[in-house]
Amino acid sequence: MEPAAGRFFDMAYTGNRDGALSILDERRALIPRSGQPNAFGSWWLLVTAIEGLAMLGEQSQAAELYPLACELVGTEAVTLWGIPRFTQTIAGLAASSARKWEAAEEHFEIALQQAESFPDRLEKADIRRFHAMMLLDRAAPTDRTKAQTLLNEALETYTQIGMPRHIEMTQALIYSRPST
Repeated sequence: MEPAAGRFFDMAYTGNRDGALSILDERRALIPRSGQPNAFGSWWLLVTAIEGLAMLGEQSQAAELYPLACELVGTEAVTLWGIPRFTQTIAGLAASSARKWEAAEEHFEIALQQAESFPDRLEKADIRRFHAMMLLDRAAPTDRTKAQTLLNEALETYTQIGMPRHIEMTQALIYSRPST
């Protein structure tokens, strides 16, 4: 992974908002350009930028990157070497940030099918957490119940794997939003 992308991602997940956004602002010119050949590091930056921005609550910035996420998915890459994240998962996060609910659900469903076929336990848990976040944001009548199920499944996996930060994030989602 490109070192700055890794630092941005780590800072985003640890809540260092100012540090993360500063790194991204410095490296923004390296994000892929639509319709052009792009360096591998540019795609790394795109993937980490979308996820990090979503974790920081910067949905409008993540949403702007959705067309590029679609281009990445269009390359038929399932994942990028060095980044344990499926391209469909990233597209789902970006679509969710753009409030493109149907597209987000489709991306998450495809990503979950891919994670089941590999199998990739961590990716399955993350997809469930991200999909639940989308459902909670959309807040359709049955979304909260489905989100709770997804979050409980993700929490079980994070607990089995031993991922305390992810357990904490998932519990915060479970307990911070009232269920119906």
